Amino acid sequence: MAPSASSPRAGNAWSRFSAAYPAWVLAQLALVVWAVVDGVADITADGSQQWAIAGIAMAQAALVLLRAVPILLLLSLPLLALRRQRLRIAALTALWSLPVVAQAALDQYFQVARVPLGADLFGYSVAEIHTTVSGTPFGLRSVLACGLPLLLLWAGVYGLARRSEGSMRWTGALLIVGLLAWLPSLPTGTQVLKSDAARDLASNKLAWFGADLWRWSSRRAATAPLPASGEAAAAVAGTDGPPLDPRFPFLHPEQTPDTLGAYFAPTADGRPPNVVVIVVEGLGRSFSGVQASLGSFTPFLDKLATRSLYFDHFLATQGRTFGVLPSLFNSAPFAREGFTALDARMPPSPGLFNLLEEQGYHSAFYNGTDTRFDHERQFMQLQGVQKLVDRTNFGSGYALNPFSEWGYPDQELVSRVLADSAQQPTPFLLAMQTISMHPVYRFPGQDAYRARFERRLRELHIPDGELAAYRAHADIYSTILYTDDQLRRYFDAVARQPWYADTIFVITGDHRLPEIPMGEHIDRYRVPLLIFSPLLTQARHFRAVSSQLDVTPSLMALLSHTYGLKRPAQTPWLGGALDTDDSFRNIHQWPLQQTKTSAPDYLAGLWWLHDGQLFELQEGMHLLPSDDATARDWVVRRLRRYERANAIFMQQRALAPDGARPELVAYAAAPPTLQPVGSAPVVPGLSTRSVTVARAGHDLRLTARFDNGDAQASRTFVPLLVLSAGDGRELQETSGQALQLPAHGHQQVQLALRHADACSSRCYVSVFPSDPETGKPVGQGRYHIPVDAGAAVGSAP
Repeated sequence: MAPSASSPRAGNAWSRFSAAYPAWVLAQLALVVWAVVDGVADITADGSQQWAIAGIAMAQAALVLLRAVPILLLLSLPLLALRRQRLRIAALTALWSLPVVAQAALDQYFQVARVPLGADLFGYSVAEIHTTVSGTPFGLRSVLACGLPLLLLWAGVYGLARRSEGSMRWTGALLIVGLLAWLPSLPTGTQVLKSDAARDLASNKLAWFGADLWRWSSRRAATAPLPASGEAAAAVAGTDGPPLDPRFPFLHPEQTPDTLGAYFAPTADGRPPNVVVIVVEGLGRSFSGVQASLGSFTPFLDKLATRSLYFDHFLATQGRTFGVLPSLFNSAPFAREGFTALDARMPPSPGLFNLLEEQGYHSAFYNGTDTRFDHERQFMQLQGVQKLVDRTNFGSGYALNPFSEWGYPDQELVSRVLADSAQQPTPFLLAMQTISMHPVYRFPGQDAYRARFERRLRELHIPDGELAAYRAHADIYSTILYTDDQLRRYFDAVARQPWYADTIFVITGDHRLPEIPMGEHIDRYRVPLLIFSPLLTQARHFRAVSSQLDVTPSLMALLSHTYGLKRPAQTPWLGGALDTDDSFRNIHQWPLQQTKTSAPDYLAGLWWLHDGQLFELQEGMHLLPSDDATARDWVVRRLRRYERANAIFMQQRALAPDGARPELVAYAAAPPTLQPVGSAPVVPGLSTRSVTVARAGHDLRLTARFDNGDAQASRTFVPLLVLSAGDGRELQETSGQALQLPAHGHQQVQLALRHADACSSRCYVSVFPSDPETGKPVGQGRYHIPVDAGAAVGSAP
């Protein structure tokens, strides 16, 4: 029998907390189990990481449950003091249901978006959020994901509260343990889980949301002091660059060399060429192009790449769409939450559109969505675009996507652009921004592309054990094939236009879509860049690192040097020349920002800074954690300089003294070669100094030299050799014996690998020092070394 309302225990709100708390624990654990079971199949096709993910998820959940005790107790005490039992139970379950619902919603967001939701929620308007989530599937699984934990909570609170009044001692013990739980950090599984996707799945989404919101709020509150004079600016700059201009901190003489002109022929009539820029929503390098880690699902772009200038190690500078237009067309800074988030306060500045319009170009921008999203319309109008077509004025005869609120699918967008192509006055600058490769990944006629997807799986020879993981994302892969097919349709059609022969086409992605799990942080930024034109004298494949910030400076250098236009005497552009070197290197430095509210990453030379952690950028665009304090300090100083310049810009709201109409000058001869950024610290540690590969019958024989650049003995490593086909499939691998090199020592290693029949014409080898346990790189490797049939190929430093 329950105690009477007048008994001393009945009025003890403190003790009642410990009686009901197990119900809260049960509901939270149910949420964790459901989220892990629902997502683990997409992360690990072979199931090798499922127990590790579950273990990390449970460990995080346990710590979060304990941390929540002081807060939950403080909020619950007034309700637990209510004398009427039914009212007390109803009020308590209502309060405790709120975090359960919030956790379930955050888990469901992750299941769809494949990235945890953080403070970026507050970077969008209510209308933009509605558009983003429209069409998101909400079926029985979603109902159960939220409903089952709530049922457990309600039943548990009702049953436990009626059977027991709890114990003041137990409540006190919970409070003490809960306070102590704030001392250790949440386990992230960095050393156990093999990919960012696995670590994101294991993370507690409510804790992640709260921590990201705290970081964002702290950054907004902490405004760096601004230099008040030239002397102060010089002190800010230190030895990492010239003094910052207190009015226009990004302004500098425009001296970008023309690295593209050597590959272009003159136009037939001597007039400057037309320029078409295609921004493909969600297009990532991991599923497009040769050696794509997931295999390529863009067969048309792959074919076009063989006739193009192709930049293999190319980066978007944003992890969402918010920054692509300012980065690509204006090489602009991010401001605080993206340049376009300044809205009406966006300052005019020189960019590709206004510079070409001033020199006689006609301009147009096409997008199948409402370009008020992310303030794209206002940005393009600020650039002076003469014709802007979006969802609001698309015209009659085109069908909206019935599965989404975004607007017109890519087939309709291409049809709309083609409708104007015959009357397009020349020369022109035209930009087209696609949308279909975005949640919900649904479009009319999708069944035909699902069939193509199945054929593509067979063409890529995806192993049987991985097919389930690919088919779990059949809607996404079929959408990728659909958009690729629309691009093929566009190029087939415009090839018949008279202006086609004198046109330069630029194709890139705004960022890599996150819904297919990513292996590491950099995958979100890695996108293809193709520059195709009938004016090209040769096709080339470049392995040096460049970014979208380099596109406008490089196009203006090409058009001014090779085709007689003019470019600004000075610009606030963050980028420089697209690097056309054949070797893997990075001569640039830039900020990158994943979301509107995240802190910027920074890449300088081969050093990448993310959330305070230093990484070494390796060939193949892999990030290897580094504890090099000298290199970290070097990158941090450059990041701080950018942040200070960005703060001055935010205060002044100006980028250039002449706005969008700078003084234009003829191209001036630039230095013959590009120089790396600053005096970048040498990458220490293990490296693969040289590689020689020879074919003998069905065998590959490789000789590699491994060096240790440190002043102490190296870590133990295993030389790993991987053979892959031209489509990115891994065919075979072999490894040598574990080694440890002395300080500044080196050793030559020989490895042999039987050459697979599936690689009879063209394949590639990669060799690197690997961790004996995980197989991950633990030093610099040599990647993508071509092996031709019957040929011996050497790779020198």
